[in-house]
Amino acid sequence: MPIDREDTLKKAEKFLRQGRLDLAIGEYERVVEDQPRDWNTANALGELYMRAAQSDKAVAVYRRIADHLLADGFAPRAGALYKKILKIVPDDEPTQLNLAEISARQGLLVDAKAYLAAVGSRRRARGDAQGADEIIARLGALDPADYEARLNGAAAIARGGDPATAAAQFRDLHDELLERGRGSDALLALSEAVRCEPSDIRSRTTLVRAAAASGDADRVRQLLDRDTAGTDPALLFLLIDVELRTGNVEAAREMLPRLLALDPQLRESVTELAWALAASDPLAAAACVGAAADASLAAGEPADAAGILQEFATRVPGQVQVLVQLVEVCVDAGLDATMYEAQAQLTDAYLATGRPSEARVIAEDLVGREPWEGAHIDRLRRALEMLHVPDVEAAIAERVNSPAGPPVEGLDDSMRFDDFGIPEPAGLPAILVVADDDSASPPAPAARHQEQGSIEIDLTSILGDLRGAGPSPSSPPPPNDLDRVFAGMRDEAAQDEGSDEAGEHMAVARTYIEMGISDEAVEPLETAARSPRYRFEAAGTLARLARDKGDLLNAIEWFERAAETPAPSAEEGQALLYDLGATLQMAGESARALAVFLELEADVANYRDVTARVETLVRSQTGG
Repeated sequence: MPIDREDTLKKAEKFLRQGRLDLAIGEYERVVEDQPRDWNTANALGELYMRAAQSDKAVAVYRRIADHLLADGFAPRAGALYKKILKIVPDDEPTQLNLAEISARQGLLVDAKAYLAAVGSRRRARGDAQGADEIIARLGALDPADYEARLNGAAAIARGGDPATAAAQFRDLHDELLERGRGSDALLALSEAVRCEPSDIRSRTTLVRAAAASGDADRVRQLLDRDTAGTDPALLFLLIDVELRTGNVEAAREMLPRLLALDPQLRESVTELAWALAASDPLAAAACVGAAADASLAAGEPADAAGILQEFATRVPGQVQVLVQLVEVCVDAGLDATMYEAQAQLTDAYLATGRPSEARVIAEDLVGREPWEGAHIDRLRRALEMLHVPDVEAAIAERVNSPAGPPVEGLDDSMRFDDFGIPEPAGLPAILVVADDDSASPPAPAARHQEQGSIEIDLTSILGDLRGAGPSPSSPPPPNDLDRVFAGMRDEAAQDEGSDEAGEHMAVARTYIEMGISDEAVEPLETAARSPRYRFEAAGTLARLARDKGDLLNAIEWFERAAETPAPSAEEGQALLYDLGATLQMAGESARALAVFLELEADVANYRDVTARVETLVRSQTGG
C-alpha cells in the first residue's frame, strides 16, 4: 500500500539530525520507490548518496532523473544533472553524448563539438575505429556551415559501409560549395562521391569536363571511360584523344567510327588530332586519318577522303595501311594521277618494311605504264634483288619491253631497250599484274625493331639525377673530413635521443589523419621526419598528402627523402618507389619516372602495372 510521503520524509529528517545517515537514506529510498517521478526527493537521495560516499548509486539516481527530464523536453534541467554526473565520472561517454545533444539543441555548437571530440578521442585511443567514425559522422551533422566537418562525416559514413548515403552527402556538399563560389572544394566533394559510387555517370561527367577545362590530363584518364562518355560527342572525342595518347590505338580505332556517326562535323577535329599526333605516334595518327577518310566516303566525298590520306602520306611517309587505303579510294573514284603517285609511295613502303613480293607487283605495273621513269625501274630492281631473282636486268628489260595499259604518248615502236640504258634480253612472255591487295599486315616486330633502332637508356645518369650526386656510402671519407663525419655522427645520435619526442609527433599526426583533418597532420609529420627512426613513414605520408592535393613538386621531394631512408620492409620500400615513379610520371618527368620503374621492375617481377608504365614511358622517350 502507498506510504505516507510526508511522514516518511519527517522521519528521514530526524535521522539526519541525529547523524544517522544510513537510516535517512533508507527512508528516502522508500519514498522514491513508492513515487518514482518524485524528482525532488530523488535528487535529494542522490545528494545523500554522495555524502555517504556511494557515488555509483548517486550517478544512477541522477542519470534516471536526467533521462526522464530529457525525454519530457526539459533539456536545460536534464543538462544540469548530466553535468553533475560528469563531475563525478569525467569520462562517462553516455553523459557526454547526451550533453552534446542538449548543447546542439540550445545552439551551443562549440560545447557540443567539445563533448563529441572528447568521446571520439577516447575511442581512438582504445582502438575503436568504428566508434570514432560514428563520432566523426555526428560532428559532420552538427553544423551545416562547417563544410570540413561535413566532408569528414561523409567519409566516415562511407568507411562505415554505407557508400550510397555518403555519396549523397558529398553531392549535396558539391552543390552548396559551388553556390558559394568554392569551385575547387566542390570538385573535391564530387570526386569523393564518385569514389563512393563509381557508377555515378553524371558526377563523373562533371569531373571529366572540369579536369579537361583545367588541362589535367591525368585526372581525365582516371575518370573517363566509355560509360561516362556515352553518346556525348565531346566526351567521346576526349576519350579517343586520351586512348591515343596513352597507346591504346585499337580502342580508339574502334570508337572513331561511332564518334563520326554521332557528329560528322567532327571529321575536321579528328583530322587535326591526326596532325597533332603524326610526329610522335604515326600509328595513332593513321587511325584518325583512316576513320576520317571512311567518313568522307560515307558522305559521298571520295575526293576529300583521298585528299586526307594523301596529305598524311606526305607528312608521314611509309605508312603501308594508309597508302593501301589511298590506292583503294583512288581506284574506286577514278583518281588516276593520285593513284599512280600513291602506288609509287606504297612500293617504297613495302621495300622499306621488307616486303619485296608486294613491292614487285606494284613496281611492275608502274614500269609497264611509265617505262621511261627511272624511279620506277629502280623500285623494280630493288624488289627483284631482295627476292634474289637470278637475272635482274633481264627481268626489268622484259617488263620495259611489254608495257601495260594504253599506248603512251611520245613512246613509239622505234624505241628500244638501249634508249633506257638496259641491255636487250631474250624475249619472255609479258606479265601484267595489277596490285589490289589490301590484306597486307604490318611488319613483324623484329623488322620494326630493326627499323627503329635499339633503345638505350642511361640509367646511371637518370638515377643520379633522381637521387642526387655524392660519394658512395661505402667509400671512406678523406682524412681531412673526419671531423665533419664525427660531427654528423653526433648529430644522428642527438636525433636518436629525440626519437621519443618524434614518436609523439608521429602519433599525433596519425590521429589527425584518422580523424580526416590531414592539414593538421603536416606540422607534426615534418617534426617526426627529422628523426631517422620515423623519417620513412613521416616523409612518405607527407609525400602522399601533397600528391593528393596536387602539389606534385613537394610530393616528389618528400618521396625522395623517404627513399633515402631504409624501409621497414621490402614491401613498403617497393610501394614507396612505385608511388614516387607514378608521381614523377604525373609531373611530366618521364625520364626520372622511367628510371624508378625500371629499378622496381628489376627488383620485383610483375609488380602492379610497372611493365605497362615502362612501355609507355619508353615510347614517350623514343618518340615511338
